[in-house]
Amino acid sequence: MAKIDRARRAEIGREKRERTRTLIVDAGTMLMAERPREAIRVDAVVEAAGVAKGTFYYHFQSIDELAAAVGARLSKSFDKLLTPVRVEIGGPVERLSFGFTQFLEKAISDADWARLVVQTSQSAPEFNLSVRASLKADLAEAILHGRVSVRDVEMGADIVLGIWLQVTRGILERGARTELTRQAVEAALRSIGATGR
Repeated sequence: MAKIDRARRAEIGREKRERTRTLIVDAGTMLMAERPREAIRVDAVVEAAGVAKGTFYYHFQSIDELAAAVGARLSKSFDKLLTPVRVEIGGPVERLSFGFTQFLEKAISDADWARLVVQTSQSAPEFNLSVRASLKADLAEAILHGRVSVRDVEMGADIVLGIWLQVTRGILERGARTELTRQAVEAALRSIGATGR
């Protein structure tokens, strides 16, 4: 009789659960790029993922919990987009400009990603917290060094994110025009009174 390797069996089980969870998050990501979180039902997720309803509930308690996982994945995509270069950029206004530019260029090149960002911006707190944290740190530093005229970090973050989200919506509706990224970045920086780029 063959000897059972319990450790390997447990590892195979973990890998299978992770693959299944990934299928569900992928399905949730696709659906959340298409419609508001409030319009998504468990039945639609399990159909898109090709899993049973019980399997969904094994991994997630609710659509809200799935939305949090999608938001966390989206936050990781932001970090992946920015972190390698961002740490090398010295000034807070320059980092803000770089991040804004990278996000818009990603939205222009990947409409599915842009739709997901727009749809989850209101319903996935993980998205907002991650993006706002970096933005607020840069704004606080810029305020401290007199690089912006806005004096309230939260208001500055609202202004920058509001412009970015609205420009992203415009890209999805009308496409990107020549010079759009540069003009949007300049408008965002002017709106917070940025000086000395």
